[in-house]
Amino acid sequence: MYVVSSPTGTHLFVSIASGIAEFEVSVSLEERDLQVLLSDHERAAFLQAALHHPFQLRATALSESEQRRYLDVILHAREGDVEAFITALDHGPASGAISNMLRITQGRRRQDMRKPVALLHEGAHWR
Repeated sequence: MYVVSSPTGTHLFVSIASGIAEFEVSVSLEERDLQVLLSDHERAAFLQAALHHPFQLRATALSESEQRRYLDVILHAREGDVEAFITALDHGPASGAISNMLRITQGRRRQDMRKPVALLHEGAHWR
């Protein structure tokens, strides 16, 4: 995952692996998104894991408005809202793919992430 800024805007490029194919998708960023991506490694990892699954198939690729919703929630919402959003995706359409990617890339314990939604207490840390 990397960012490119140009006169036409700032874009996040996410590598997608789907079977034997590997490609990149581009997601438009606002300045506030970029600031969070640069300063919060965990939210960046959550975003990468959440975006990977839907883009693996053309039929489930996210529209621009859906991409914006993912950015708004994962990068800018309260921690509890982010956890609930990621958990709902992981337990639903992603069928565990998000928790598996976070296990691989972040060393998170998959069994902890696959438990029913248990939101963090206000002020708690994700790690």
